[in-house]
Amino acid sequence: MPGAICALIRFLDPHFRAPIRRLPIAMILMPRCAKPSPVSAPCPILQATLRRGGSCALPTCPQARPDRRAMPFKLRQCRACGGAVTDILDLGASPIANALLSEPDADPPRYPLGLVDCAECGLVQNRTALPDDLLFAPDYPYFASVSAAVRAHADDIATALASHLPKGATTLEVGSNDGAVQAALAQRGITAIGIDPATGPALAARAKGLTVINAGFDARVVDQVLTDHGPVTAVHMCNVLAHVNTPKQLIKNAKSVLAPGGFIMIEVQSWRALVTAGAFDMVYHEHHAHFSLGSLAALLRDAGLGIKAVEDIAMQGGSLRVWCQPDTAHSADIAPAIKAEAAALADAPARLDAALKRFRGDVARFLHDLGDRPLYGYGAAAKTVTLIAASGCDWPLQAVADAAPSKIGRYLPMGGVPIIAPAALEARAPATLFLFAWNIAREIAPRFAGSRIMVPVPHLHELT
Repeated sequence: MPGAICALIRFLDPHFRAPIRRLPIAMILMPRCAKPSPVSAPCPILQATLRRGGSCALPTCPQARPDRRAMPFKLRQCRACGGAVTDILDLGASPIANALLSEPDADPPRYPLGLVDCAECGLVQNRTALPDDLLFAPDYPYFASVSAAVRAHADDIATALASHLPKGATTLEVGSNDGAVQAALAQRGITAIGIDPATGPALAARAKGLTVINAGFDARVVDQVLTDHGPVTAVHMCNVLAHVNTPKQLIKNAKSVLAPGGFIMIEVQSWRALVTAGAFDMVYHEHHAHFSLGSLAALLRDAGLGIKAVEDIAMQGGSLRVWCQPDTAHSADIAPAIKAEAAALADAPARLDAALKRFRGDVARFLHDLGDRPLYGYGAAAKTVTLIAASGCDWPLQAVADAAPSKIGRYLPMGGVPIIAPAALEARAPATLFLFAWNIAREIAPRFAGSRIMVPVPHLHELT
């Protein structure tokens, strides 16, 4: 009987590939809502069940119990403009990448992972929308200040912002994490108010004496900022816009706290750079969107912002930094840049699919050749989980090292691999090391000069 139910579900929705065996039976038998939308009400067909004391399993249903939210929502319209979306990349299924385990034998649910493309604005997006309280739980383990490369980048951001700001200015940082940029701005005489929904990083920033509102940037927080601090000279966000399900509303909220003459600076990981590198490992459930200059310009235009300048930044394998002003048009050089970018991205889906297939083949051969010899990894990052899940292989990892104290002693949600301190990995002198955190290779590789270091991007190769 359960096998028949599974077959029926896959027949009705071939895109759903999460392991059926992990779903509660109430969800397996749950009918589909007639009119799905990014923010949908509970399905009317379920009301009789709810009246009998049952529980809706939809993640968007306010009556869902916390342990019944495993049914992912498949995106059917663009998060930014509401346009139709089309599947362009299928990475299979993956657990939430940063939901690290406390026990190695835990069996976390997996959710469909892949990309869709908007036919209207061109925004590439994650095809599955999971609620923020699953993605950014209280034990969210990412702390920006752990990495020397990230700290250096935060200093670069602060320098760039300070060049546009008077001493004594007040700014607002959306997605401030543990205060790396705030602290760098403070050294330059600028006060930055932070906003971040992740409790651990927000508390770490407060411990440094920084002001942080531990919440999402919604209308209530807009009112709180204006009441407590007044309008700000600038709003800035780095690698944040991709993490929100409603990017246009976030931009509008940012506009609403600006003082006259203020500006907004936004940095996003570049879709063009991702495609060029074949870096499909940047796709995980926290990344709701992947911005090209074209899709970012469309979003900002619709939200009432004009791009005055754009910079290519090396961080995250390639990023875009845009400087915007409210209620103005984009600068004249933006349209030609978008046209050139569109031509370069015309075959993006095929290139990423080819990169994925090549990676799967390369990993299968690498692991076969490795045999019974021990394998260690570096970087318990979100990209690590995507790489392992997308490979389709069983990885014989003994351990993965990471410098974040919040991760050490926990386990990857793929295979229950233990996470150890870098010093513990150095003591083991691994013969073979898989550098999942390829984006900080220059920071890590010198510490393992005697190891054979494998890097997955732009293709699997040995670091020399």
